[in-house]
Amino acid sequence: MRNFKLFVLVNLIMFTACQKSTEYIITSDNGNFSVSDFEEITTGMSYDKVVEIMGEPTGTSGYGIVWEVYGLNDGSYIKMLFTGYKQILTKIIMVDKNGKEIEFKK
Repeated sequence: MRNFKLFVLVNLIMFTACQKSTEYIITSDNGNFSVSDFEEITTGMSYDKVVEIMGEPTGTSGYGIVWEVYGLNDGSYIKMLFTGYKQILTKIIMVDKNGKEIEFKK
């Protein structure tokens, strides 16, 4: 019974930790992109290819699962999720100034 309680406690802590997220953390000052700058970017691209086209991300977002972020010149941002061994772009989302997320269907 003691092991079961410990198991439940550990899972509860892990679940709570996974629910937390952080705001966009700025790591550089080059957030002067516009949405049209992302026309070449599509899911399935490698992280290296995206950086070759766009340059280094302007920050990160998330806790546990970390998104690469590019700040836009209007105060919103684009966040990208790269997964797998080869860091393949799997999701692109724009977050407007009010926090509303709009998924790019590319």
